[in-house]
Amino acid sequence: MTDPAVLDGNCVLPSDAGIDDEVVSACWLDGDRMAVATGEPAHDDEGFLVTSPGQLGVWSLSASRWIHRSRVDFCVGTLIARGDTVVSLYGHPRLIDVTTGAVVAEWPTVEVPRRDGSYGVTHIPTPVAALHPDGTRLAVAQPESIAIIALPEREESQLPTQD
Repeated sequence: MTDPAVLDGNCVLPSDAGIDDEVVSACWLDGDRMAVATGEPAHDDEGFLVTSPGQLGVWSLSASRWIHRSRVDFCVGTLIARGDTVVSLYGHPRLIDVTTGAVVAEWPTVEVPRRDGSYGVTHIPTPVAALHPDGTRLAVAQPESIAIIALPEREESQLPTQD
């Protein structure tokens, strides 16, 4: 962004973007698209649902609209972009297709903190992970080690383009 003042307003995602839940995480998929996740369902004191289940959407900055939006039946947590998929870090890593919200692969034996959101909670640590630059492996911090996950190969449509 050439004009830093643009960050003083509503920014990338306008306040009337058509989502009712709190945005708990987001990441850039490329120079135009951003993956956005909303939080888990919330209930009032009497047990009534007051927010809808979580959503995963793709917002286009240039089009100023949602390209994809899907409901997910799990907490997404921290997001890491990988082409047209994202790695979701909540409880355990999941690879999610951003166009459908479908879980492509998951690794339930690799534990990560159950943190939903980026602020306000200090007793749950933020998951620590790093994606290899070629998108083939994910390193995830564990209490006494680092787990290395071999990610499934990306299809041609998911490979980054060279300009």
